Amino acid sequence: MENAVESEPTNAAPEAVDPDALARSLPAPMVFVDLETTGGNALDDRVTEIGVVEVGPHGVEPWSTLLDPCAPIPPFIQQLTGITNDMVRGQPSFATLAEGLAERLHGKLFVAHNARFDYGFLKNEFKRAGIRFQADVLCTVRLSRLLFPSAARHGLDALIARFGLAPLGRHRALADADLLWQFWQKLHTIYSPELIGQAVQRVTKRSSQPPQLPDEAIDALPNGPGVYLFYGEGDTLLYVGKSVDIRARVRAHFSGDHQVAKDLRISQEIRRVQARRTAGELGALLLESQLVKQLKPVHNRLLRRASSLYSWQLRPEDDTPQLVNAKTLDFASADTLYGTFTSRNSAQSALRALADEHRLCCAQLGLETVAAGRPCFGYQVKRCDGVCVGEAPLDAHTSRMREALCAMHLETWPFEGPIAIEERSTSGAADGGPEVEYHVIDRWQYLGSVTSQAALDALLDDMPAVTGFDPDIHRLLGRRLAASLAQDSAAASTAGGLAPLAVWRLTRPAFRLTPDEPPEATPAKPHHPALLRRRPPRPENPAQYRLPFDAR
Repeated sequence: MENAVESEPTNAAPEAVDPDALARSLPAPMVFVDLETTGGNALDDRVTEIGVVEVGPHGVEPWSTLLDPCAPIPPFIQQLTGITNDMVRGQPSFATLAEGLAERLHGKLFVAHNARFDYGFLKNEFKRAGIRFQADVLCTVRLSRLLFPSAARHGLDALIARFGLAPLGRHRALADADLLWQFWQKLHTIYSPELIGQAVQRVTKRSSQPPQLPDEAIDALPNGPGVYLFYGEGDTLLYVGKSVDIRARVRAHFSGDHQVAKDLRISQEIRRVQARRTAGELGALLLESQLVKQLKPVHNRLLRRASSLYSWQLRPEDDTPQLVNAKTLDFASADTLYGTFTSRNSAQSALRALADEHRLCCAQLGLETVAAGRPCFGYQVKRCDGVCVGEAPLDAHTSRMREALCAMHLETWPFEGPIAIEERSTSGAADGGPEVEYHVIDRWQYLGSVTSQAALDALLDDMPAVTGFDPDIHRLLGRRLAASLAQDSAAASTAGGLAPLAVWRLTRPAFRLTPDEPPEATPAKPHHPALLRRRPPRPENPAQYRLPFDAR
């Protein structure tokens, strides 16, 4: 069964089968199920009709019912199924039928076409009714793919045309469930029961995998760190993710019963998956961020490049922070910035939350406009110490404000030019990934990763001036670079105990990799913490660190 089984001799099965006899001969009872719903989201949409064909020792028993979804049916769904709002009005809700339906389905093999859709919907409907539902699931799309691999399509319409099935109707629950029962009967005129049983056993083990993906698609993925890319129809990029174990993470996307709406949509849309290996987790994080910004996958919302970027600036001589835009100020070199925000509203909300937490005056922060000597709203509800009305000294308020802002401080780029962060694989190159990578960063921008001096030269040759500021890279590396450059253990502890990075400073000519040797630390300014830097020992033979690709 490793390959398809179309070559099975047709004389191993009868030319026709008796439905009742076939039902009674099954080793275990089955239910062929189809649902009609108000939409495609199992978390938010509802079931409008259930169709079930039970087959087993008692023969063949069809059953169906309309349901009141307690929500309007969209017009295009009404047109597709013929089920209107008037038809479901006054029908029972799912909750009223849930207990009886659970008994009807209990202990039977759950068979559906694109089974994740129907099974996921029922799981969520049962959950709302307070019933835990679980069943062994057989997807007839996957079964058709396995048994008839040369067929181009495996939808219900394709099965009707290929096998001469007789539909009682289309896009109605019982009619579509009956088509699956007809397909099951047809299989027994082509293959022996033993071979069909083997195919079912194989497919049910993979029932959570989207039916559009070939069986080997996930098995072929690497089990090391890197990024994975999901593609849909027309090679549309759906999603980019990262993991320290690509294969396990991709399986996790499809292992549940659609508790996450995004995974449900991806499962319905995905057609192929691609992986890109990295040496370790840091490389995967950097590459994911870069690909999301460059390629803009449909289902990625985080990590996308913001059209605007704001920060609060508080210079040593200021008593009130000013909102500044990255389009007019270089965030990588300005050392008086606090926080990054994609809108004015989010920046003001963050500062207001800080004011509430630290009893700061919103009028003094510029968040409220009040007449001189008049109290701010916070003072009136006892959340301001009264600097707005002269009851608290301004310098004390300013000192508390600076202390509160410290947690949001944006570190300036602590190098004169680009650096390379060395990352070595914990498993070597045995798992198919690079043994070592050098991640090239400049002014909080990720430029790429290389594994050779030639690749480094190609990446940085005639490199244009780096502009802009990537808050995701700063968020990822800021504290870790602080740990790597920390002068003592106390300063290192402020980086959250993160492991130091192996940093190489890239210097001309030819951008050779040399150990980082920043200038001596300057005294910390009172309004923000400074990076304390250490001078690493210089090796006796300078050549041993100029080309780490060859010498390390």
